[in-house]
Amino acid sequence: MALRLTLLFSLLSVSLFAQFASPISWNFEHRALGEDRFELIATASAEDGWAIYSQHTDDGGPVPTTFYWTEGDHYERIGEVKEQGHRKEGMDELFGVNVIKYLSDQPVTFTQTVRVTDYTTPITGEVEFMCCDDEQCLPPTTEEFAFSVTPPAPVAPPRETTAPEKEVAPATPTAEVVDQPQEEVLATYRAATPPPTEEEPVGWTLTVETLEGSRYRVSMTGTMIDDWTVYSTTVDPVIGPIPTELVIEEGEGVTPLGEVTETSATLKKKYDTTWEAVVSKIDGGSVTYSQVVQLEEGATLSGYLTFQTCNDEMCLPPRDLPFTFDPVAGGVTLDGYGAEDVAFGGDIFATEDPPADDLIFNTEPAGTCSTGEAVTRGRSLWGIFGLGLLGGLFALIMPCIFPMIPLTVSFFTKSGGSRAEGIRRAGLYGFFIFLIYVLLSVPFHLVAGIDPSILNSIASNVWLNLIFFVVFLVFAGSFFGFYELVLPQSWSNRASQAEGTGGVTGIFFMALTLALVSFSCTGPILGSLLVEAVSDGAWPLTAGMAGFGVAIGLPFALFAAFPGVLNSMPKSGGWLNSVKVVLGFVEVALAFKFLSNADLVGDWNLLRIEPFLLVWMLCSLGIAAYLFGWISFPHDSGKRKVGPVALVIAVAGVVFTAYLAYGFTTNEETGSYRSLNLLSGIAPPVCYSYLNPCDCPQGITCFKDLDAGLAYARQVNKPVMLDFTGYTCVNCRKMEENVWSEDRINRLLTEDFVLISLYVDDRKELPPAEHREVARLDGSGRTQKIDQVGEKWHYFQQQVFQHATQPYYALVSPDGQLLNPPVAYTPDVEDYETFLRCGLSTFERLSR
Repeated sequence: MALRLTLLFSLLSVSLFAQFASPISWNFEHRALGEDRFELIATASAEDGWAIYSQHTDDGGPVPTTFYWTEGDHYERIGEVKEQGHRKEGMDELFGVNVIKYLSDQPVTFTQTVRVTDYTTPITGEVEFMCCDDEQCLPPTTEEFAFSVTPPAPVAPPRETTAPEKEVAPATPTAEVVDQPQEEVLATYRAATPPPTEEEPVGWTLTVETLEGSRYRVSMTGTMIDDWTVYSTTVDPVIGPIPTELVIEEGEGVTPLGEVTETSATLKKKYDTTWEAVVSKIDGGSVTYSQVVQLEEGATLSGYLTFQTCNDEMCLPPRDLPFTFDPVAGGVTLDGYGAEDVAFGGDIFATEDPPADDLIFNTEPAGTCSTGEAVTRGRSLWGIFGLGLLGGLFALIMPCIFPMIPLTVSFFTKSGGSRAEGIRRAGLYGFFIFLIYVLLSVPFHLVAGIDPSILNSIASNVWLNLIFFVVFLVFAGSFFGFYELVLPQSWSNRASQAEGTGGVTGIFFMALTLALVSFSCTGPILGSLLVEAVSDGAWPLTAGMAGFGVAIGLPFALFAAFPGVLNSMPKSGGWLNSVKVVLGFVEVALAFKFLSNADLVGDWNLLRIEPFLLVWMLCSLGIAAYLFGWISFPHDSGKRKVGPVALVIAVAGVVFTAYLAYGFTTNEETGSYRSLNLLSGIAPPVCYSYLNPCDCPQGITCFKDLDAGLAYARQVNKPVMLDFTGYTCVNCRKMEENVWSEDRINRLLTEDFVLISLYVDDRKELPPAEHREVARLDGSGRTQKIDQVGEKWHYFQQQVFQHATQPYYALVSPDGQLLNPPVAYTPDVEDYETFLRCGLSTFERLSR
């Protein structure tokens, strides 16, 4: 008797508490079974220590859980409500009778099967339940529910894969796929807005779960602060409030499956004082909207969530939250906010694996079976020197310089003194020409010493590339003879006056005068060299300028030493103008290289590879047509003849046009256009196409997000190749199209490594939550703001690997251990294979 009185007192003492909070939360959802049959599922989740009672517990004890259904002709219940959970049956000390209850360590599900005859009317009712812990019980409580069941939609069959065939039942036209919480989740991606505040009462989390058969479950979960609400998807907008709507934007390769589901423990249909009507709304707590989508290979997903939130006093304007998901790169964004975490294997979340910002990279190589970046860098410097030498030889036969050679050599050999003195002075003249061009690169060393990232920013700057595009078109017009470009006359006058000082100083100013008056011919070539080399740093630029200076200055010394050679040189004439016109067409073609850089970095999607190749084909045909004499320009003589050299170059132009047309053929292995080795690094990537687009070069699967790539590498237990690259990086394209295309390299990158390509010149804005102030790496103590994707990856490259130029390849384990010395531009396939196999063998040794 005393025990019963204690229980009665306990119930009375907590009666006030019961109206404020309940340790039991409810979630209501439905699942299609086929045709017109559905399962209505009520899930009860109890706080630790609390229990809810079965529908079948004995009389004389706690109140059993009971479902009261609003009857009607729109549905028919089939069978009884089934229950499932952590069931415990036995004598209960509080009640003194045998009870059946469900413990709090797992949710309890109550399932009712129904047949629906009218989908326009929701199935409503309420559930009465009672809960207790070891010391007290709360009075019986009721929870209203409403199931808005929609007609099932046909489910698209999974896309065919290369997996072994297995028997599959015929697809049933139902929405069963929408509610499959027990289905295995292969990967999870999340992005979130900031937590709810008084100014923004609802915070949202986007979750994308990878399912089998190229399907993805997209869920938006909203969390509200107290006293705020959002409205159900079933609300009639005529009443006033805006219903919540999850929209998947359909496109090529994107197919929504079934209907959007709405799940919330606080979803209620009640009278709303704001709208003076009965509406379905979520009062506080959280709500989840889900949609299953099928994506074909290469497709990306985008959509938005529309919602409105109100409290008892006011309503905020409706909002749209756009979201995107790229299954290849693993990138997910919500209203401008990026990936929050990445998970693999269903319940394994990225909080167990630190994000890249927190991962400590050990940059001491674990293996020494390959050489590092110093060797490849030295080779690339010689390549740039050769490029500068070739540019200088072109400039040498321009009308601004070529006629000066015999005049200058004659001046030195006949101006008095011995022949040896004349040779010495001509050699000094050539050396000063070389020195002047090398000195032009010195400011870039000073800038790079202040901040190594500045040169990369210069080379990839959208506006600077647009300026180069315009400048090169202007230079081309000058070469065509439409106008003349010269430096200010005062500059050359002052240099000429200084020549009269005599001696070494006078010779230096003679060299400076030549450099100034020849600018109209050398400027475009130097501009091309500048942009080609500057993205790799100051030293490659110095190497290029040195090659250019050697090509311009050395002939003056050689001809002074061997003046007889001058007699065999061709005389000045109309052929010099032909050289200028041919180079004018080259300048037009190169101008579109800079426009392509701006287009790639700016993500404009305008100058893809098809129009680029067409422009170059027109320029190549223009050279051929001009040299064949079919077209003329202002400075051409009226009786221009087609010489043997012009004929060879014209035929070469036609052949080169055919070579460019070959770039429109398809590589059957990768599905993209064939790479043109001669245009590697000049033309846009073959994947950047209107007709045959692809996300990663050479058919290799790649990630463009560091966290996503590392998480995947941990899941498959493979080493990672960090590819620091850039949209405007010439040598990066050469590596991708000339080295990665080799079968042995492609096989290693495809089968044995996880490729993470980090674009250091990606100018897309980072989500505001990822903006940060960081310390500069120059030791000045100053800070810099990181607010762009490329800035983030470039800072990461400099901070971790103390390197600022691209390409740069580092092989690491998924936990951040550097496997072997990194390399830069490595055009030798044998050396690059050695580098990859060294990293792979080191990883296998560490994994044992």
